[in-house]
Amino acid sequence: MNDPQQALEKIDELIRAARATDDLFSRAAAFSAVSILILRLDDYFEEKASYAGENLERLRFHSAAMLGYDITNGHGIEEHHVWALSAISALNHVLHKLKA
Repeated sequence: MNDPQQALEKIDELIRAARATDDLFSRAAAFSAVSILILRLDDYFEEKASYAGENLERLRFHSAAMLGYDITNGHGIEEHHVWALSAISALNHVLHKLKA
């Protein structure tokens, strides 16, 4: 992965855009793109900072739940969105530590 920061920014953009629509195709496209980016981030963080794995899993689960591709555990889209954003923030923090 050339730029994990860019991947996190794209994930953020995709889940924000998908949150605003009920279109099945748009949500499926966002889910697919987010899933691929998370897989690439997983490879990157596994090599550079394996402790980030928990936040990657949080991002994977909450983005999938908010897009309708995983269970919601009774929580709404907005809650899962906030939790996904929290995971992105934590991963950004790890990236800043790696650059320091």
